[in-house]
Amino acid sequence: MVPVPNPYNPLEPVENPAWFFGREEAFAFFRQHLVGMPLDRALVLIGRRGLGKSSLLRQLQRHIDESYRICVIDLNLVDLRGEEGFFAALVDEIRATLEAAEVSTYRLPDWPPDGELALDRRAWFREVYLDIALSALRHRHLVIALDDAHLLLDAADKGTLPADFTDYLAALQAAHERLDFIFALDISHEDRALTIPLLADPALHFRLSELAPEDAERIVREPVAALYSFDEGLVPRILALADGHPFLLTSICRLIFRRSEERHHTGSIMELDLIAIYPAALEQAGDILRPLWRDASQNERLTLTALARLTGEDGGPPVAFDALHAAVNALGYEVSKTQLASALRSLDYKGLVRMDASGRYAFPALLIPRWLYANTEIPVPATPDETVRNWGRPALVVLGGIALVGIIGAAALSGVLGGGRGDDTPAGAPGSPTATLSLNLEATRRAAFATQTEQARPTDTPQPSDTPLPSATPTATPSMTPSPTPTRTATPTDTPSPTNTPRPSATPTRTPTPTPSRTPSPSPTRTLSAIQRAMTATAEAPVRLPTNTLRPSPIPTLDPGG
Repeated sequence: MVPVPNPYNPLEPVENPAWFFGREEAFAFFRQHLVGMPLDRALVLIGRRGLGKSSLLRQLQRHIDESYRICVIDLNLVDLRGEEGFFAALVDEIRATLEAAEVSTYRLPDWPPDGELALDRRAWFREVYLDIALSALRHRHLVIALDDAHLLLDAADKGTLPADFTDYLAALQAAHERLDFIFALDISHEDRALTIPLLADPALHFRLSELAPEDAERIVREPVAALYSFDEGLVPRILALADGHPFLLTSICRLIFRRSEERHHTGSIMELDLIAIYPAALEQAGDILRPLWRDASQNERLTLTALARLTGEDGGPPVAFDALHAAVNALGYEVSKTQLASALRSLDYKGLVRMDASGRYAFPALLIPRWLYANTEIPVPATPDETVRNWGRPALVVLGGIALVGIIGAAALSGVLGGGRGDDTPAGAPGSPTATLSLNLEATRRAAFATQTEQARPTDTPQPSDTPLPSATPTATPSMTPSPTPTRTATPTDTPSPTNTPRPSATPTRTPTPTPSRTPSPSPTRTLSAIQRAMTATAEAPVRLPTNTLRPSPIPTLDPGG
């Protein structure tokens, strides 16, 4: 069995008229404007990518009068880095057009060698080549159709073509009554076209849209009618996925054809076949949908996201304007109704959203929301209240950490400063004061002063009367029970004395200041009252200061209960 070529190719224009369907309105537009009075401006075919502009130009010759010969030039294949490449393409394609019209081309001059191009190329093409070509056509018109004409405009913007190149083409059309131009432009260049004199007449513009449902169904069935059929209800599901978009529709049909070709076109196309090719169809839809999403404004993206969430991946019922407005604002952005209406008009213009007769909105093709669900990740912004809460959580964590560190620090200070309590209540006993961050500055100052005075007291020149008693050295007794913790809890205002806490099991490293009337306390830690009494007794006793020793400052009277 001879393999049958795949009739579907979304990346190439349709050349075979048996595989081209619809577009009667577009053909009627060209018939109307090409026949009759000569045109002083170019005709403009505008459409989104994938709607079939290139295919329509190649089918145009079969739908207009024979007195018009269509010369299609694909600017994707033309070197536009200078005028020479463009004129060379014109010369070759015009010759091919005349040959297809069975017109003698022996008089057409060849592209002249570089040595003979001393004269201007523009003048050569206008005065030499075009005169001979139009004469060969006799009474017929030559229509030069520039496919992807936006490349010509881009080359002029880059400077590889002169900025006045479109003005030169307009002069050509004005100079030759039987010469016309058709520009096929992407829809993104429609506004710009109105600023170019050659393209500035909106009455000569035709906007291409999706195929009618009956033409879309013919694309699915007729090219493969002799090879396979479809199970009941499957074709409507295919049309629901792609609507009447030629690229999306042709992409699905091409994948189905390959699926059937693997089993040598035996049996009909089933739902399992559609399920099998669906991932590839969704991926190929990105060729059309990804640039539209990339170039969409923020309000347009929000509108698409809200509509996709309201209708779901499987396409729910159309959504009213007010419900859509509420859903958009629920995303956390303030979008007015005027802004939403503007975004919807733009999305409808791009074929991404469609409004029905009741004023409700939906996606025209199911591949659109499904592609959005599969390929876009729009972060949902928090509402203002949530934003405050979200920022507040880290702040609360930080403050909580600071408070925890403060409490731990206070507890640690309490343990270190335990020797300075004003009473004999053990640390941790019920009713003991709780450590806080407030400081008793006056008590701290007094305690620090007393400690410094005690440390500065001279001890290196003892007097005979200062002989310490044998009992001056504290000795641990069996009845003493050391505290479970090395230090006692105290308030942050306590000031420790480094010499006031003898350990029961260690020998003191410093001999206490000899005082005849001092009696060691049986407690391992002296209280603040004991320190004060000792300091008072010492101050009253006569003490001979050693030579070159500074006399300590007078000790202020301390409140025993301080």
